[in-house]
This record gives sequence, structure tokens and C-alpha cells, in this order.
Amino acid sequence: MSPILVPLLALCIPIVAIVLRAMQKLQDIEAMAQARRGQQDQRFRCYDDLERRVTQMERHVTSPEFDLNRKLSQLAQR
Repeated sequence: MSPILVPLLALCIPIVAIVLRAMQKLQDIEAMAQARRGQQDQRFRCYDDLERRVTQMERHVTSPEFDLNRKLSQLAQR
């Protein structure tokens, strides 16, 4: 075995440790980002559902049937 090989291998150990630690940090950051994206998607789905419901209510309130029902209710109260 070459005498230069032993110090070279000894220097590789901390380098590998530093690289692996950096890779672990990147994986942690990616996991946090993915969790936040999931939370945002859930919020957007909630807003989409609310918007759909408001649209349905607007459609119902502006329909001729709603006006007719309101007039019939007013007549019934007399």
C-alpha cells in the first residue's frame, strides 16, 4: 500500500461527513417546503369551495324563482 494513500483516506472521512450533513440539511429543507405546499394546497381548496358556494348562492338569489318566492312570502304574510 502506498504511503500517500493513508493520509488521503484520512482526509476523505471529514469531507464525506460534511457532504452528508449538507445533504441532510437539504432534505430537511425540501421536506419543510413540501409540507408548506401541502398546507397551501389545502387552503386553496378551501377557498375554491367557498367561492363555489358563493357562486351558487348568487345564482340562486338572482334567479327569477327567488324573486317569485319572495313575493309569494310577502303575499302570505298579509
